Amino acid sequence: MKKLHYPLFLLLCVVFVSCQPRYTHNKTILRAESLLYSSPDSAYILLLSLAQPEKLSKADYAAWCLHYTHALYKLHKKIKTDSLIQISQKYYKNSALKTQSGTAYYLLGCIMRNQNKHKEAMEALKNAEEQLAQTYDDKLKGLVDFNMAYVCMEDELYQPSLDYFNKSLKFFQLSDAKNYQAYAYREISDMYLQLDRPFDSVMYFSNLALRLSKEVGDSSNYYNIMCRQGELLYDKEPARAKEYILRGSRFFPEQRFYYAAFLAYTYSMQHKADSAQYYLNIAFSDNTQPNSKNIKYLTAGYLAQNRGDNKVAFENLEKAYLIRDSVFKERIKDQLYRIDKQYDSTLKDNKIASLKISTQGHWIIITILTIAVMFILIAYLLIRNENKQKQTLHAREKQQLKFDVQLKQIENLQKKELLLTRLQNRVQNTLTLNRLKLGCVQPEKQEDFFNELIKQSTLSENEWDYYIDEVDLIFHQKISDLKVQYTQLTHSDLIVITFICLGMDISDCCNLLNMDSNTLYVRRKRIKKHIGLTKETELEKWINDYIET
Repeated sequence: MKKLHYPLFLLLCVVFVSCQPRYTHNKTILRAESLLYSSPDSAYILLLSLAQPEKLSKADYAAWCLHYTHALYKLHKKIKTDSLIQISQKYYKNSALKTQSGTAYYLLGCIMRNQNKHKEAMEALKNAEEQLAQTYDDKLKGLVDFNMAYVCMEDELYQPSLDYFNKSLKFFQLSDAKNYQAYAYREISDMYLQLDRPFDSVMYFSNLALRLSKEVGDSSNYYNIMCRQGELLYDKEPARAKEYILRGSRFFPEQRFYYAAFLAYTYSMQHKADSAQYYLNIAFSDNTQPNSKNIKYLTAGYLAQNRGDNKVAFENLEKAYLIRDSVFKERIKDQLYRIDKQYDSTLKDNKIASLKISTQGHWIIITILTIAVMFILIAYLLIRNENKQKQTLHAREKQQLKFDVQLKQIENLQKKELLLTRLQNRVQNTLTLNRLKLGCVQPEKQEDFFNELIKQSTLSENEWDYYIDEVDLIFHQKISDLKVQYTQLTHSDLIVITFICLGMDISDCCNLLNMDSNTLYVRRKRIKKHIGLTKETELEKWINDYIET
């Protein structure tokens, strides 16, 4: 009798293994798979060369659907339906082919994200993450986390998005995929900006992305980052921002109207009115760029002010501030709409879940009664086991509900504090501008209004110490040593020396210190006198030689 058990056991094992999904051995499909990352267009052509792929074996057709969908996605072609990837996902589900199963879930998540089905996308990507956890494909793991970060970002959940981008970066580093590392660093920089992190950190990650994209020769990403840095620096370092946008925007001619607004602003900040007006005309020739309207009117106001046309200047500056206020209101309105929509969706899901539980309860009762009539003992065991499961499920749901409530309270408190802070700042700015606006019909009141704008764009004396200390740290306490060596140097002398160390020209120094060039030249002569330099000695050369010693 025992001898019969072994052949029967072996037969069952053979049947079980034969029923398991297997991978393709089709040479064309395997060749296309090897080309997906390096040459997706060639992979796409190879897959199309297979006539009537639906007549292939189940294993070959599942692989064909998987790689064909992947090629479409890599080539940015429109995927109208998820029917093909669903075939692969169902075939590889619960199989030992974890890489293929994870890839199918990943592509399904990408398709759902492109269709703005964020809930379905996140569910598919979570399944992909679970399947790929048992593989060594670090690049694909990174892409899964990268797309989950995008889903969170599109829902304005910036902190979870940052966490996923950081997680994807680690996988890209493990796989040594420098091109994907560049994209991760770029998005981390943007998330830091959204979360109001220090600007130096924002630029640090952006510079890492710029360096890596240049290293791997990814021109599109390189110039995209360069333009992005120009947008970040346009009101802080206009000259540098102008150079970045000029170089980067040539790679994206279709966005020339958008970047023209930033170029007009940077040129106006450098007192190059003709160039500023040239790009401003380009920017105003297209009204499909709502994000740059504020900058366009702001630039127009500055140019009119420089021409002495105070009326036009005031009108344009007023439009700029009104647009800025309306954008802020729309963002708050959109955020409230998302919260309401999410709440409605939660209520709907709860009702569906309750209905499902109720339906399941009826079927369970019918099943129990039927089994009780036939097998009293089995029914008793099933009821006891079911009660235990319900108790466990109830305990888990209670813990989850408590956690969700606490998390929601924390999020609401943070949102409230953020909104209060922004609104208080907005109230102060609005009160100041409205107070000045009331008397703008009088020339002296207009002068107060422009003085207030200049005050916001120049450095106050209280801010000098910060820049002096920072430059002192950069150049290894050279500023401090200079002050000790030449005791006659004043606080105002040190800020001028600081700007020279940073390589700023006289025009920029005058703008920041709110003084004319004659006053600045007198101050420079006084510095040379305190240091003991002759009239023929160039102050910039002497300072640069000193800090580089």
